[in-house]
Amino acid sequence: MAEINRIWLNVNTDNNKITLFGRPRVSIHVDEYIWSLIEENIVKPHKLMRSEKQRYLLKIAFQRFDPERHKYYPISPYNGQLRQDVTPNSTNGWYLREDFTDAEERTTWFSPDKIWTNCGNKVLDVNIDAANVSESITPREYADLLFDGIGAALVFNFKRLKREEFDELKPKIDWNMVESFPFPAPFEEQQYIGDEGKIHVYSWDGRQETNLVGPYSVRDLYLDHFGKL
Repeated sequence: MAEINRIWLNVNTDNNKITLFGRPRVSIHVDEYIWSLIEENIVKPHKLMRSEKQRYLLKIAFQRFDPERHKYYPISPYNGQLRQDVTPNSTNGWYLREDFTDAEERTTWFSPDKIWTNCGNKVLDVNIDAANVSESITPREYADLLFDGIGAALVFNFKRLKREEFDELKPKIDWNMVESFPFPAPFEEQQYIGDEGKIHVYSWDGRQETNLVGPYSVRDLYLDHFGKL
């Protein structure tokens, strides 16, 4: 099974506001279950992501969709169709959000990327921007987005895969399993990368360091805000 790395940006770099408290409070076991379902029914049968020399990491990054910040997305069957008057861009394959047909109504977007190598590991980026991403998102809502996010990443990287295969599998999600884990999940069961580290943003003018945010312990700041569950 691929290793799951959950990513959450604890500070908004535009205004240095702490965003830690807005992250999904869903157990990482939900991620493990959704990935195992896709792995067993699609990845393994197609003999994908198999390497004896390298292991695979799933980098799962949720963000709350912000139309002011999130302006570009790649072509994906999960992002809808391009408008007919849009000229295909062969340079990088990314388009303005309004280049997609239903951009005004759509509040869920995916940013799949090519599998890349980090420290000898193959990394599959699962990037999801959605309006309902918050500390209150339910395990069911989270799992629904995550399933499509993984589907978007795999379809982007493996041309033999089609969205239809994922859409056929999705109704087989065991929602009782998804909702069996504690929610809100305890801090220890969320397991985001950096949870044992610090939030620290500073400026440097060549001579002196000035603290802009923190330093704060991620764990202590989170537990002070939400309490121990």
